[in-house]
Amino acid sequence: MTTETEELTLEEKRQNLLELKTKRRDKIQQFHNFHNKRNELRKIRDVKNKESKELFILARTEKEKRDKINEEVQFRKQMRDILREDADVIGKRLLELGSQMKTVGAPRNKRVGERMQRLERQLETTPFLTKEMEKQTLLQLEELSEEFEKMEQFKELRNEFRDMKQKLRYMQTEIRTYHTSVTTLAHESQIHQEKMLESNKEARKIKEVADEIHAEIIVLNATVTALRKELDGLTQAVKKIGSEFSNEFQAQRKARKVEAKKAIQRKIDDKVEEILGRYKEGAKLNLDEFKILMERGLI
Repeated sequence: MTTETEELTLEEKRQNLLELKTKRRDKIQQFHNFHNKRNELRKIRDVKNKESKELFILARTEKEKRDKINEEVQFRKQMRDILREDADVIGKRLLELGSQMKTVGAPRNKRVGERMQRLERQLETTPFLTKEMEKQTLLQLEELSEEFEKMEQFKELRNEFRDMKQKLRYMQTEIRTYHTSVTTLAHESQIHQEKMLESNKEARKIKEVADEIHAEIIVLNATVTALRKELDGLTQAVKKIGSEFSNEFQAQRKARKVEAKKAIQRKIDDKVEEILGRYKEGAKLNLDEFKILMERGLI
C-alpha cells in the first residue's frame, strides 16, 4: 500500500483520498440504514414474542379450566352411573315385588281382623255349641287366619314396593340432575377447548412470524458486522492516506517556499552582480544600489 501510494502523484493521492472518503460516507449511510432496520425488526420481533407468549399463557389457562371441568364431568358421570346401577337394582326389585304381590293377591276383605275377633268371642261366650257349629267356626277362623297372613304379607310387600318406588323416583331425579349438569359442563369444556386451540393456533402463527424476523435479524447482524469491519478498514485507509497526503503536501509546500526564496535570492544576486559591474565600470549608483553593495561587503 505504501509503495503504491508513494508512486502516485500528489493530485492522484488527493483524488484517491476523496474517493475513499466518498466510499466511506456511503458505507456509513448503509451502516446506519441496516442498523436502523435491524433495530426496527428487533422491536417488531419483541412485540410478536410478547403477543405469542400471552396467547400461550391464555391457552394454558383455558386448558386448566377445561381439565378442571372435565374432572368434574367425570365425577358426575360416575355418580350418575352409580345411581343408574342402583336404580336398575331397585327396578328389578320392584318387578319382583309386583310379581310377589300378584302371587299373594290383594286382600278381598279388609275387615278380616274384626271377623276373626268376632268369631273368637263367639267361641268364648257361647255356652252351648254343637260340635258341628264349633267345627265350622274353627274352619272359618283358620281360613280367616290364612287370609290375615296373606293380607299382612301383602301389606309388607306393598309398603316395600311403595318405599322402593319413592326411592326410585328420587334416584331418577338425581340421575336427570347429574345428566343435565354433565351436558352443561361438557358444553363449557368444549368452549374452553376451542379457545385453547384457537389461542395456540394464533400463538404459533405469531411465533412463526417472530422467528422469521429473528432469522432476518441474524442476517442483518452479519451485514452490520461486515460493514463495521469494512468501515474500520476504510477509516484506517483514509487516516493513512490522509496523513501521507498531508505530509507530502506540506513537504511540497515547504519545498516551493524554499525554491521561491532561492529564486528571489538568485534575482537579488543577479541584481547585485549587475550593480557591481556597473560600479566597476565607473557608472554612478543611486543610494539604494550603493547600500546593497555595502551590505554585501563588496565595496
